[in-house]
Amino acid sequence: MHRNTNDRWQAIYDMPTQPLKKRRSRKTIVLTFITTSILLASTLVVIFYTPLAGSRQLIYSKQGNTPTPTPKPFDPNVGAILPTHRIVAFYGIPNAEPTGPAYELNAAMLHNLKAQGAAYQQLDPKHPVQLAIDLVASVPDSSPGPEGYYSHHLDPATIQSYINFCQQNGLVLFLDLDFGWAPIQNEVNFFLPYLERYSFVEMAIDPEWMFPRHDGIPGINLSNVRAADLNPIIETLAGIPLKYHVPRKVLVIHQYRGDGDGLSNPYNPGQAEIADKRDLLYDPRVDVVISVDGVGGYTGDQADKTWEYEHWVSQDMHRYHNFRYGGFKLFYHIEARTLMTPQQVLALTPPPMFISYGN
Repeated sequence: MHRNTNDRWQAIYDMPTQPLKKRRSRKTIVLTFITTSILLASTLVVIFYTPLAGSRQLIYSKQGNTPTPTPKPFDPNVGAILPTHRIVAFYGIPNAEPTGPAYELNAAMLHNLKAQGAAYQQLDPKHPVQLAIDLVASVPDSSPGPEGYYSHHLDPATIQSYINFCQQNGLVLFLDLDFGWAPIQNEVNFFLPYLERYSFVEMAIDPEWMFPRHDGIPGINLSNVRAADLNPIIETLAGIPLKYHVPRKVLVIHQYRGDGDGLSNPYNPGQAEIADKRDLLYDPRVDVVISVDGVGGYTGDQADKTWEYEHWVSQDMHRYHNFRYGGFKLFYHIEARTLMTPQQVLALTPPPMFISYGN
């Protein structure tokens, strides 16, 4: 627009002066002057108003646009299992039937798992049951093995087969780590990609088979671990949801023996499994479950298992405030004559939110 207008004025300036053929009247001169002034003023308006009008139009356009909504931040609570659901799981090591019903994947196992979950669903419809498999992925050994860790990993193909089965059937998969002598963080990091990639993969750990100070052998000696051994696992899982946009993770800590808190020697493995449970880290970004793993199968075992849950879960939960959920394990074969019913399990205080079945 500017270039055309300037050219127009340049052309006017460059026009040759024409000699007057006759003298014009004063009236004609006045009219000519007025007309020329009007044209000049109009041209100046066009020159100076047009850029301003464009600027104003741009301002109006910006003000009139609908603002782009700010994307909502990722919420790790969306899709989290706890506290809305109750987890009912089958435990197992592949091809080892004595360990639990999840030792193999087939339609019969899935049918039995669904039936077991339905029993809890019927008793407490307010907490829909989320079915799960508790798979021992880091298996304890009584021999050191090539790395000297007294444990070995399931092969990737086997783990993937359990992942595929769970994905196809709407199950949650817990990768259960038993460690042996393996460095704790290295072991966690090895299995971490499964939790990062799959929203339905969680983690469980069994301190009974952890010997971070190399002071025992799985299956032969009793273990004693400290909060300092467990807290890095909690911290690692707490960082997953926001980084990888998956729901908040569940970490199950199996407890087979009591706490060291209050004992004269909290590090005595014959008396305590977790030396300083009071120092476990509480992080709201991960749901920690303390699961009582006492084994029954004898007269009076139900009273003993109830006592363990009352002390290791109910009392510790209120004393330490560093975990929010209780878990409970039962054994189909070992406790066949004394197996607690779902009604008895849910009568525990607070009712367990993680219930697993071994053999």
